[in-house]
Amino acid sequence: MTLALRIAARELAGGVSGFRIYLACIALGVFAIAAAGSVTEGFSRGLEAESKILLGGDAVFTASQRRAKPDELDWISALGAVSEEIDVNVMGQAGEIRKQVDLRAVDAAHPLLGMPELSGGASTLDEALAYENGRWGIAASASLLEDFGLQVGDALQLGTINATVRAQLDKESDGIGEPGTFGPQATIRIGALEEAGRLTDGQLFRSSYRLVLNEEMTGDALEDAADAEWGSGGLRYRGPEDAIDGLEQLLATLESFLSVIGIAALIAGGVGIAQASTAFLESRIPSIAAFKALGAEAGTLRLAYLLQLGGLALFGALIGVALGAAAPFLLALFVGDRIPLPTILQIYPFPLLRAVTLGLLAAAIFALPPIGRARATRPAALFRSLGAEDRSQTPWPERIWSAIAAIALVSLAVVTSGEPIVTVSLLIGASIAWGVLLGMAELIRILARRSAGTATGFGRLALANLGGPGSLAPTIAPALGLGLALLVFVATIQANILRQVSETASANLPSLVFSQIPNVKAEAFDDVLADQGIATDDPDIFQRTPLVLGRIISLKGEPLDPEKIARSERWVIDGETAMPYIGRAPPELELAEGDWWPQDYSGPLLTSVETDVARGLNIGIGDTVGFRVFGREVTATVASLRVVDWGGFGPNSAFLMSPGTLEAAQPVNFAILRASADKEQSIIDALSLDFPEVVVFQTREALAAASRILGNIAIAINAAAGIVLVAGLMVLVGAFAAMARKRRAESALLKTFGASRDAILGLYATEFALAGAVAALFGTIMGVGAAWPVVTQQFEAEWTMPWLTVTAVSGFAILAAAIGGFVVGVATLSHPPARVLRSG
Repeated sequence: MTLALRIAARELAGGVSGFRIYLACIALGVFAIAAAGSVTEGFSRGLEAESKILLGGDAVFTASQRRAKPDELDWISALGAVSEEIDVNVMGQAGEIRKQVDLRAVDAAHPLLGMPELSGGASTLDEALAYENGRWGIAASASLLEDFGLQVGDALQLGTINATVRAQLDKESDGIGEPGTFGPQATIRIGALEEAGRLTDGQLFRSSYRLVLNEEMTGDALEDAADAEWGSGGLRYRGPEDAIDGLEQLLATLESFLSVIGIAALIAGGVGIAQASTAFLESRIPSIAAFKALGAEAGTLRLAYLLQLGGLALFGALIGVALGAAAPFLLALFVGDRIPLPTILQIYPFPLLRAVTLGLLAAAIFALPPIGRARATRPAALFRSLGAEDRSQTPWPERIWSAIAAIALVSLAVVTSGEPIVTVSLLIGASIAWGVLLGMAELIRILARRSAGTATGFGRLALANLGGPGSLAPTIAPALGLGLALLVFVATIQANILRQVSETASANLPSLVFSQIPNVKAEAFDDVLADQGIATDDPDIFQRTPLVLGRIISLKGEPLDPEKIARSERWVIDGETAMPYIGRAPPELELAEGDWWPQDYSGPLLTSVETDVARGLNIGIGDTVGFRVFGREVTATVASLRVVDWGGFGPNSAFLMSPGTLEAAQPVNFAILRASADKEQSIIDALSLDFPEVVVFQTREALAAASRILGNIAIAINAAAGIVLVAGLMVLVGAFAAMARKRRAESALLKTFGASRDAILGLYATEFALAGAVAALFGTIMGVGAAWPVVTQQFEAEWTMPWLTVTAVSGFAILAAAIGGFVVGVATLSHPPARVLRSG
């Protein structure tokens, strides 16, 4: 042990000049992992600390299309302070502008926790929402003021409600992000909705009752008490954990994705680690041979170089950890309020320790084989230079320990991940890509070596170099190819999703969606559209159907158990779901199983269920589903399963119901329409006189907003995925430096035999470009191949090949490799041939 320490310390005293790439590869991957863990941990802690404020209380009880019954409200009020809130959509009008507004109505007790931020007018919410001079006051989002061209003090018509903007709402007391991000939003008193008759039976609205408890009570105890009091017919409970559950799951998925990117960067940089380790240990072959000739044991030499390379790996990992620990603080400094999530800025030890451990394990995977080959060096190396064919193979102990380090890395990554399945999938994909790239590199070597026999001139020399012992292919293909595969994978998915939102969806989806159409005035509504030139009898242009909202409460006669529902389909049980009831089969109907009911059906309630939802709920033909509609329980029998194109035109819903039962609920109607952009405003204006209660949603504006948001997200995700490509480029830099040293003699000989400077530069640029093309070709194929099932199966989007993106990424890789070859040529030519040949 003492001898090993002395050898390690003496050799490290010379500095780390030859290990810059080694250190950079480890530091980059560790930084990515540490930064991902630290940032998401800060957000998660912030969400947990603010969970009650984000919920607006200790608990909230909700219902759709009804308010709490007196006995329910008495029961809640006995537990503590209560605040009622009602959310509804209305049409706002100012001058010639008429648009949908998301209206949040609150009582005088709101807010129980936190305070909204107002500007431009009233300083308190009570002042802003006061009823004065026959007009209700509102606090409006900045997007509402911009869309309607209003200022504080201006009037706004909200359906039949006369309102005045008394303040700008900059931040809600219990919300994340800027109010009105997805459309105009306003806050008003509940009395305004009561006066306008918007809370009667059949109206679409959602009521919430926030509660600050008098005494400590756990969420489970409160939920159990509510169920015992009201059973399945009562209000729905949500606790602070429910307010942040979706965000925490999103953060866990994001952290897993970014951590795997860091691990992929370590794997891609592993070539650089192995390259630097091999170069260093080859320079020590005479010393190792001398030590062995003098009686040093192989185990002592292994420990000496393990300490050296391990110490350097720890140094590189600590650099990455320091940068990763600073990431939350730098993010807060440069991004600030643009990320609306609450965060707690501090150093979190666990993500940093995890990142260091993963970095050291990655270094062990790639550094142990060169150490094994070095310590197996024969003393004969003292007397002659060893060629590649004379060097020792990696001994089995180092191979086994390298494999153990790989298993430990994967196990640690999975066990500590918030989304183990996501992490396992990504790691398996990265491992397969790595293996395929290594295999392809070896195949290219074989093909290049065979092709060199029939080629002539510098082409033959370039192919011989690519197929020979010092080939670049095994270095460039896995290191650069893995980064390219990940970048192409991410970019291809994003290009398809953005196209789906901006082009395909806008072409297939309705341009206008109408809700709150009174059932008794449905035909008059159709007449107004017909007067505007709309072919209301063409189902490819216009469809209208009665619609109710219902919440699933039972399956197959048993109470609903959310834990038994597939996670991918829990959206259908998280709240109320829209349930149109239709007699005639819709034209886009595609049944997978079962039969459609007759057009004039009036028997027991039947339902047609979307296939994926049915699979997630584990129901089939003949099974029953219980719903609560307007506080009443109804049971439907599954008559058919159908395939739904969620991006298509039609009443796309998880459940379609049969007629004959739900009419008693006096439902409102729902309609969809395809219309040209120049007709939209005239249709909206035509409805304003006779149908002020009808809410019109314009999908084009929503899709444009979604495209902007997705575009911003795409930039951030591409930047994260680019870390792996940066690691590959660092490996290239190391390869270029090594090749510049190895090719000096070749370049000197070529120059001596009369080769021009341009010819030599072209030779190396061509050779390196060929190696880069291998990485680009197979990296692109794997990236596109992995993206296809995600786009078509996971997102169920229409597939298109993003040729421009793929060509740009591949072209960059080939160009970078060619420039590297050119630089290598310049470096070799900078040395006089005579001096190089004499030193050789």
